[in-house]
Formats: sequence, structure tokens, C-alpha cells
Amino acid sequence: MDVFRKIQNDVTEGISVLRREGTSLFLKTMTEMDMLKFRFDASKVQTHLSELYQELGERFIEAVERKDYDILSRAEVKATMEKIETIKMEEEKYRKELDNLRDLQKG
Repeated sequence: MDVFRKIQNDVTEGISVLRREGTSLFLKTMTEMDMLKFRFDASKVQTHLSELYQELGERFIEAVERKDYDILSRAEVKATMEKIETIKMEEEKYRKELDNLRDLQKG
């Protein structure tokens, strides 16, 4: 009977190790997936930010060529600059989330 108890204890202990390791692997995988998602979203935000900077630069060049120096007071330029600020805040949010996930992964 002792042999069966030992086998049962070994199997129970093995299952416990499998659960613990499986859970750990699952959490690491989910963290990696979250990091990939945030990196992808941050990349989209950076692309959008680059497009807005390009648009703003083109407007400034056109204004200088026309010698129109009151371009900063125009509503569309102000709106573009506000979009840039909003997107910068969003980009910072993604950076913080990625840092948090990295810290989680280390711990």
C-alpha cells in the first residue's frame, strides 16, 4: 500500500508543479501579447504624429512662400497643433504602459 501512496503523492506533486509552471507561462505570454499590442498602438500613434508634423511643416512653407506671416493665428493651424499635443499625451500613455509591463515581466 505504501507504494501506491508514494505514487499518488508523486502524481499529485507533479500535477501541482505543472499547474504552477503552466500558470506562470500563461501570465508571461499574456504580458508579451500586451506589450506587442501597446508597441503596435504606439507605432500607429507615432505615424499619425509624423503625418501631422509633416502637414504643419508644409503649411508653414507655403505661408513663408506667400509671405503670409500670420499663419499661427489661423484656426486650422491651431487645430493641428492641438491634435499634436493630444497625440503626444497618448504616446506618453503608451510609453508608461509599456514600462509598467516591463516591470511586471521582471518581477
